Amino acid sequence: MEEIEKNRHIIQRDTEWICPGILKAVLFDMDNTLFDFVAAKLEACREIISFIGTEKGDTAEEPSELFRYFLRGTYGFEDYENIRDYMQERNLFTIKGYRKCCEIYENEKLQNLELYPTVTDTLGKLKELGLKLVIITDADTHHALARLTRVGLLNYFDFVVAADMTGTKKPDPAHFLFALETLKIKPEETLVVGDSIKRDIVPAHKLGFKTAYAAYGDWRPGEVTDKCFDFRLSTFSDMLIYLGSKQA
Repeated sequence: MEEIEKNRHIIQRDTEWICPGILKAVLFDMDNTLFDFVAAKLEACREIISFIGTEKGDTAEEPSELFRYFLRGTYGFEDYENIRDYMQERNLFTIKGYRKCCEIYENEKLQNLELYPTVTDTLGKLKELGLKLVIITDADTHHALARLTRVGLLNYFDFVVAADMTGTKKPDPAHFLFALETLKIKPEETLVVGDSIKRDIVPAHKLGFKTAYAAYGDWRPGEVTDKCFDFRLSTFSDMLIYLGSKQA
């Protein structure tokens, strides 16, 4: 933990620490906060294009071309309809091929998940501090549990708040309020950690939570227009510095 100790002296000058005795829980976004989900999606897109190329012999596009379809906002970020549109607009669509591409997408996306450095050790130290740890995610329960199981983190969390449980997605406050109600605690006793300013940090800040912006996982940093967060994390383990944890 030499690097943490080095960073502690830099950060101590311009931030307050959160006393672990006051903090009772940490709510974590999942994708791009615990692991690099965009990289996993890109790899899944690569495998789909490779499969289509093998089948048809007439496509040599980059995986980013398919990935852009997931970014359009026409459907959800995980909706298979994005794959359908990609195939149809290139006259590559068949029912059999489409179903196979969806299967490839799910399998490759899951298999290529990689935790950010120090996630497991940091979660263990937070548990040692007696904190409740919760996932708040826009994924549905099935996919959330599958991803957490894949990366070996499921047992670190007290429970998961998923989109199919609240009927909404962030930045709607329902995820945050659901967690508070379940834990029977107040916003000021809770830290929210997430990579999205718009979907994680801003709504949590408005509700009175302490917030930690996971800048290391933000693949759209243009969302940051001003400081609307309490702490900026350059690495996952930085939260131990902000907690003033002797465990760090």
